[in-house]
Amino acid sequence: MKKQQKRIQGFTFIVLGVLALGLFASVFGLSKVVKYISGTSIARTPEVVLANVGVSKNDSVNLPVAYFDQKSDKCVNLYDMSLKQELRSRQFEWKSCGYENKGIEQGMVDYYLGENNLPVALGGKLTSNRGLSDMKRWFSTVEGKSQEYTKTIKLSYKDEFGADFSYHNNDFYPLDDVKFSAGDSVNSDGHNHLFTMNFAIPFTAMLNGEENFEITADDDTFVYFGNALVLDMGGIHDAVSGKIAINENGEVYTSVADEELGYSGINIEKGDNGIIRIFHADRDSDESVFQLKTHEMKLNVIKTKVAGGDTETQIAYNPSDPLYVAPLGETSVFRPDGTRGYIIMMTIAGGLIVVFSLFIAMLMNLEIRKRR
Repeated sequence: MKKQQKRIQGFTFIVLGVLALGLFASVFGLSKVVKYISGTSIARTPEVVLANVGVSKNDSVNLPVAYFDQKSDKCVNLYDMSLKQELRSRQFEWKSCGYENKGIEQGMVDYYLGENNLPVALGGKLTSNRGLSDMKRWFSTVEGKSQEYTKTIKLSYKDEFGADFSYHNNDFYPLDDVKFSAGDSVNSDGHNHLFTMNFAIPFTAMLNGEENFEITADDDTFVYFGNALVLDMGGIHDAVSGKIAINENGEVYTSVADEELGYSGINIEKGDNGIIRIFHADRDSDESVFQLKTHEMKLNVIKTKVAGGDTETQIAYNPSDPLYVAPLGETSVFRPDGTRGYIIMMTIAGGLIVVFSLFIAMLMNLEIRKRR
């Protein structure tokens, strides 16, 4: 009887040892998981963002952009009245169809942004703009017509003649690597010609008298200050430039195609958080030019971690803004691979050991009670 009790006691000690080992493995693994997550997860844009902090001469800043690859519309006979509806529904690609009306046409979109801070289409008089009573496919995914992709544009930073962020590309084809419209005949030269894009540039108003924003692009380009249209460069056209300037009194002035700057009717206070929203479309298989530059504007930027643990500077957006485009690398995804998988396995194994040990201990307790 005593021998049996000693065996049970010995076995109990073994179970308790295994239980302690399981608890240690579980706690150790769990602590590693918590430590890993806390060390790699990057919080979304903080309440107070940094402005030009950590940006040095000749550095670059990532500007998140939402792109929409567009399928070319089928060519129809311009003079066949039975195809009037098909002609009006065409929006993308005119050159390869043998007809187009080039030139800026203003008034194609409403003065104020509509739902989800997107432009509201009003249509136009030129042939290529008549069907623009609906621009849904321009800035959202529409099955068979458009597909969204998120990328970044690298803004170069220089401070030789004031703080400048700029991007210049006279051969602008940002979606050459995507497959959605790769089979379109209009892309047979290796370039993806038809696409739209939207992004925003948040800044803090300084009212130093030097703040200005310039953009050069073809085709349709609509720039909003807040939710009001300030640069209207709609239509299929060659590269055209627009400019926004803020004076010492916070008055916003604008010009298109080298016109004289005119007061927009918009004012901003010193220290206010402003935002410039840009909507651009390349609707024709001709040249593609895109340039932008900010001068003496205090852009809101933030340091973020990206793949590999590197730190990059990116434009900081407010997640509560409907137009928010998350900077790439802003959050990290926890995946069970490599070391992380090992940690997770340790946690699971430790938990199983604990459960198994408790089960054995319970059985042994019942056995001891029976023998008493």
